[in-house]
Amino acid sequence: MPETICTTVYQFPELSDAAKEKARIWYREAAVTDDWWDAVYDDFERICDILGVDLKTRPVRLMGGGTRARPCLWFSGFSSQGDGACYAERRIMRSGQVITL
Repeated sequence: MPETICTTVYQFPELSDAAKEKARIWYREAAVTDDWWDAVYDDFERICDILGVDLKTRPVRLMGGGTRARPCLWFSGFSSQGDGACYAERRIMRSGQVITL
């Protein structure tokens, strides 16, 4: 037999300070922070190398103070069909000509 369960839900500003801190702790421990997308980026970079696609890069600071070039890869939205992994390439096509940036 089905059972109805009622749950009271509060907005973050409505919580007490103790409840806000508990929510923050829960979020830090339970939120997606395991960098699961790194494998997607690594695989895509390898595929681009194989196909000869020259990804656009940006400098990323290292803990030692230096920088390294990181490909411009990101996820867009997930709010509609077609959202997902995106990339920036160093060349564009114009009227059949390849222009390297």
